[in-house]
Amino acid sequence: MQLLKAFYSPLFLKIKFKGKGYYIYKNKRNTITPQFGYAHRLYLYSYFTSVKFLSKTSIIIFGYQLQDLIQTGLGIKQMRPINIFTGRGVRFSRQIIYKKVGKVSSYR
Repeated sequence: MQLLKAFYSPLFLKIKFKGKGYYIYKNKRNTITPQFGYAHRLYLYSYFTSVKFLSKTSIIIFGYQLQDLIQTGLGIKQMRPINIFTGRGVRFSRQIIYKKVGKVSSYR
């Protein structure tokens, strides 16, 4: 019985995003629709995972298989990658972001 519970214990992945006007929506069928400043809507279909909103800027993705979690998380992350100058974009929780020094601030 313990062996079966080990296979079916839910896993989770926490994702945060940072930026002005960045929102993420979900409908009843777990279709994730982020609004990251593009003119058109981008859809991410996640059939085997469920999404829970912690706040406006952080979500938790639940699932039973690690492959499904990583695929959904990377799909959201690819929609708005992190800008190396401003630090805005989608990141996983506890991911370290190094900001690059701009041209103007390097001369001062």
